[in-house]
Amino acid sequence: MNNATLKTERLPDEFDDPTALTQIYNPDVNLAIWNRTLDDNIIHYSQLLCRDFKSYQIRFSGDIAAIERHLQSNLPAILGKGDFIDDVILLVDMFSELLDATEVGLRLAVLTKAMYPKFHVDRVPARLITTYRGNGAEWVDNAHVNRNERGTIEVPKSAFINHLFEGQVGLMKGESWEGNERRGLVHRSAAADENSPRFVLTLDCI
Repeated sequence: MNNATLKTERLPDEFDDPTALTQIYNPDVNLAIWNRTLDDNIIHYSQLLCRDFKSYQIRFSGDIAAIERHLQSNLPAILGKGDFIDDVILLVDMFSELLDATEVGLRLAVLTKAMYPKFHVDRVPARLITTYRGNGAEWVDNAHVNRNERGTIEVPKSAFINHLFEGQVGLMKGESWEGNERRGLVHRSAAADENSPRFVLTLDCI
């Protein structure tokens, strides 16, 4: 295995405003990070949801209005629900505008184990991920990844593992981003258990 064909990958800069996500259009950027602090009501809602639901998931695809209606109908009526939905819709709107997507695939989940514990790439153009509660996703720079001609990924034990923090928004390129074949961000789910659950949102283009 070798990574000799990989282009240089620039480590992501972190900015405290959402324009950070526009960096995804830089050819050398595989992950754009918006560094933000969650509102207290959103933190409270996420904590209560993780406390009361050890297994919880919403999957839905649609435009912004349909997603908002679905969340209003299906999310538990816990203090802070309105603020939490407003935050999710803000991210859906930003994601839609940035990637010119008329419909978005949404997944919200409380996780008590790593959903994807092995390093992998996504076969999508781009994916937005944020963790409202718990450890953020982990990723490895492509310079430290070995791939064979079939695209099989090997991450050496010596590779430095980066991670997103709670509340940070990451926009990652996948294998289907034009010009990014065999260069999708290599990442995995963070550890979680019943004592330390994760509450995660992911958005995909449809």
